[in-house]
Amino acid sequence: MTTTLPLLLAYDGSVDARRALTWTAHESLRTGVPVHVLAVNELVPPTWGGVGGMGIVTEGYVLDSSALLEEAEKALADEGVTEVTTEQRTGGVVAELVQASASASVLVFGSRGHGAVGEAFLGSVSQHLARHAACPVVVVREPRDPDARRIIVGIDGSRSSSAALEYACRRAETTGETVVAIHGFRVHAPSTDVWAAAPRSVDTADRERLLAEGVAGMREDHPDVRVEQEVVAVEPGRCLADASASASLVVVGSRGLGYFSGLLLGSVSQDVLHRATCPVMVVR
Repeated sequence: MTTTLPLLLAYDGSVDARRALTWTAHESLRTGVPVHVLAVNELVPPTWGGVGGMGIVTEGYVLDSSALLEEAEKALADEGVTEVTTEQRTGGVVAELVQASASASVLVFGSRGHGAVGEAFLGSVSQHLARHAACPVVVVREPRDPDARRIIVGIDGSRSSSAALEYACRRAETTGETVVAIHGFRVHAPSTDVWAAAPRSVDTADRERLLAEGVAGMREDHPDVRVEQEVVAVEPGRCLADASASASLVVVGSRGLGYFSGLLLGSVSQDVLHRATCPVMVVR
């Protein structure tokens, strides 16, 4: 018998963690997948102080997350989610979440957190988790347009971008959202015609053809989903971040290895995670 891996929610009680909880609840109700809530206890290091020339060292201690887990479980129940398990661990937040992701279908967390990790979720932590988690990850932030019904997918011809498009289409089958497959590319300054003193045009025909081929298969597999496609001569990270302003979700692959190699490698996927104005999913 196949066991469904749960949605893993990283919870610390912050505003964005509560947004992540709501996103996870809706996903659980949509898919029927249970939720596992994980809170990582913070290690508070000892501190050194001095009074009257005498040194005083306060002992280090661990912050108990039991109350946070109870809060999360109640909030999920209020959303209608009943299949919920909870767990607290002690250690480094990133290491614990990466380890726990091996037993999850999706790892969900807010873009900012509380405590020792704090603002780090906005930058290096979310990028590290997106790169090293064993399952897809979703970084939840407040969408600029709460009523948006468009799933933006970054396409570069790689396997992971195809997986991103497949996920978006499967989601749209149940939500009715429109899927927008976008290929953005950096336009290198073309050489100048010596005689005409005018820049040569940028040929996008091959890019449009390959995007169309990649989308065609998805149209056949998901005939009821509205799929749009765009080739945009804008640096890919900026292109996807700009499109997120009118999106409910941006889905990208974890790496680009196809014809347009480099689209979603390194700095581009990091740029999307950092600059998007709606939730972002990174798939493998």
